[in-house]
Amino acid sequence: MNLVDAIQPTLPARIAIVGGGGKTTAMFMLARQLPGLVWTTTTTHLGTDQLDLTDQHFIISGPEEIDIPRLKSKRTTLITGLFTPDDRVKSPEPDVINEIVRIADQEAVSLVVEADGARSHPIKAPAEHEPVIPAWATTVIVVVGLSVLGKPLSSEWVHRAERFEALTGLQQGQPVSPDAIAAMLVSPMGGLKGIPKGARIIALLNQTEDEQTSQMAVSMVKTILDGGFDTVVIGSLKNSSDFLQAYKRI
Repeated sequence: MNLVDAIQPTLPARIAIVGGGGKTTAMFMLARQLPGLVWTTTTTHLGTDQLDLTDQHFIISGPEEIDIPRLKSKRTTLITGLFTPDDRVKSPEPDVINEIVRIADQEAVSLVVEADGARSHPIKAPAEHEPVIPAWATTVIVVVGLSVLGKPLSSEWVHRAERFEALTGLQQGQPVSPDAIAAMLVSPMGGLKGIPKGARIIALLNQTEDEQTSQMAVSMVKTILDGGFDTVVIGSLKNSSDFLQAYKRI
């Protein structure tokens, strides 16, 4: 099963991706797997190292620069703001995003947005101002990279480690456990923070590169589903994106 099959979004899709450990990979994977035209963007920043994973990329500074025929000329399109000095691209301005959403609704184009930043860490706990999930998202995917399992709770492995400590009770330096990850995900100030009302909530446990990690991922499923998520997807987007497992709340 691929990622679209696992999350089963309503079409045209309105998907926001948050967390850490595979957001950008998941965004461009969904863009390739969803049927029809797909436009991707960010509400924060996006690294430039994966910009070639889309068919075309437009930097749009204002609504007047939006060219609908050009946006529709390729199947997948990335829309961003300007480049930054630290080799990233900014989010488009709010008026640009609003117009893109209006046009996407009119043209039945799917939208996938990376709505969080983790500075390349496999897991994060959101700060007060995070995540930046748009109200129009009808599916929210919260990503965790399970390469963090067994690693010490520190800023080396966990983005906003002090927030993770506050949400889970895990102390700095202690190994990150499945229980701690599940506790962060189901916290209203953690994985459930900022979810638009009525949106489907998906936990994506990524980076299950071996059987032991897969078993630890499965051990979290009940807690995550009981805690408010609709679906838990387990697998490795990097190595086996067509062999994902999905567990749904009954």
